[in-house]
Amino acid sequence: MEEAEIKYRFAGLKLLVGLASVMIVAAGLREAQAVFVPILFSFFLAMLGTPGTRYLNKRIGLPKVFAVLIVAAVIIAGLVAIGNLFYGSIQEFRTALPKYSGNLNALADRLDNQLKDFGLNYSTQMLLDSLGPDAVVDVVSGTLKGLVGALSVLVVVLVAMIFMLYEATDFKSKLRIAMGEAFQPSRFESVSTDVQRYVGIKTVTSLITGISVGLLNYIMGVDFWLLWGLIAYILNYIPFVGSIIASIPAIILGFMIGGPGTGVTLIIAYTAINNGISNFLEPVMLGPRLGLSPLVVFLSLIIWGWIWGPGGALLSVPLTMILKILLEHSEEFHWVAILMNNRVVVAKKKAASEDPQPA
Repeated sequence: MEEAEIKYRFAGLKLLVGLASVMIVAAGLREAQAVFVPILFSFFLAMLGTPGTRYLNKRIGLPKVFAVLIVAAVIIAGLVAIGNLFYGSIQEFRTALPKYSGNLNALADRLDNQLKDFGLNYSTQMLLDSLGPDAVVDVVSGTLKGLVGALSVLVVVLVAMIFMLYEATDFKSKLRIAMGEAFQPSRFESVSTDVQRYVGIKTVTSLITGISVGLLNYIMGVDFWLLWGLIAYILNYIPFVGSIIASIPAIILGFMIGGPGTGVTLIIAYTAINNGISNFLEPVMLGPRLGLSPLVVFLSLIIWGWIWGPGGALLSVPLTMILKILLEHSEEFHWVAILMNNRVVVAKKKAASEDPQPA
């Protein structure tokens, strides 16, 4: 009996030590935000470019230096194009803001009259003032502030990305030499493939979201449709709140331009697009194995957002997905990956299929 109590206390002590260690690491990561966030952006850009680099080097036969430079040039050109589109759209948006003031006041009067028809004597002017053109700029500017902060070290991000691309083709060989017999090529390939697949699919679904939102606003006659599509593309990486933040300025503008009909239509269409892509398209493309529990996604948003601010929120799901993939290939912590899965039945099947067979 006494021996059992000692073991129980020791297990509890190990749990407390583990939690304390996690908190210390989280505090250290938070203090090192300026260092780690650019490196992680470089890492994810390199993950997107690694398949192309490997294809040009191994399949086409180009020297590794030229393969890296070609892929890096494509990525840099894409970032520059997106940056120019953002800058031009924001400038046009700020210039056109004054003309929406009259529409905002007319919208407030129309809503007041509709509320009076229902017996509600309530002024919506104060509410709409807080959601007016200036507020739209604040929403857009605040949303992009974290992105601009991350891109302020763009040179460091791109240089680090180029070095990572250069090292990626030989990294497997280096690990084999460094680890010797302990190195497991199949496990390394599986982790690398899963991470690249997830980052690639998430980028594709974000692109589909941005294009769908841009076309929606264009069809509905909402000004600056290209800007709203770009914002939807970027913020689709942030779970839950990202799509909501991306929809707010466009919906407000829709109310001001086309009235309640346009605004309500945009709300319904935004909801359909975001739910369709996040709840149907992404699960189909990712498959059950790469799925994350909604609770895990929500907690990852809070935790990474607390650690690294807007940059952490933007990277929260990719970071958590990478952590889950690594845990899946760990014998000691495989159970944690199962708890992070979005489907209990699939997790059980996977666990059963990976039970070690008797020698």
